[in-house]
Amino acid sequence: MGKYSRGLILNINFSTKPCVGKREKILKIYLPFFLIIVLTLVNLSVFLYYRLENSSSHGKIDKLKREISNYNKKIALNLSDLKKVKFKQFKKEYAFYYSMSVKRKLSWADLFERFEKILPEDVKLAMISPKVEGKKILLSISAEAKSKESELKFVENLAKNKKFAHPFIEYESLDPSGSLKFSISVEYRIGK
Repeated sequence: MGKYSRGLILNINFSTKPCVGKREKILKIYLPFFLIIVLTLVNLSVFLYYRLENSSSHGKIDKLKREISNYNKKIALNLSDLKKVKFKQFKKEYAFYYSMSVKRKLSWADLFERFEKILPEDVKLAMISPKVEGKKILLSISAEAKSKESELKFVENLAKNKKFAHPFIEYESLDPSGSLKFSISVEYRIGK
């Protein structure tokens, strides 16, 4: 044994069964295998515990997902309905009606006051319906007269009045009682 005998001695086992001892088998093979099984069982039990304990929460979440799906379907239906609406035309008409109501340009009291002055005695108004076309107000008037002369006098009075323009008889029919039912369209000029 000479000078070099003090060093580290390394034993290497080149046999076909290196783990011959029981202690080595337990530490190197069975213990890691057992730990993996235990950790897998613990993870599985934790997962099942939280899944079962939170099943009511999962039920609520599923219910909310179904509600969201239903709302999305309703939104899609409403969007398809909105695409059918002529939004630009609606917006223009709304703006015009709003400006009329704010500025009080269309006064029903003034309108009826004008009708009182031009309406012949034997003509009765049944219905007045305003319709906006651009910046104009078109009135559709349904009325009843006792004679053709009274109807024509009413149309003539509308034509003479500065607040009305272009009166036109749309429809007329003779009632079995002898009265004449008719419908007139006329432009009503608002403002002073």
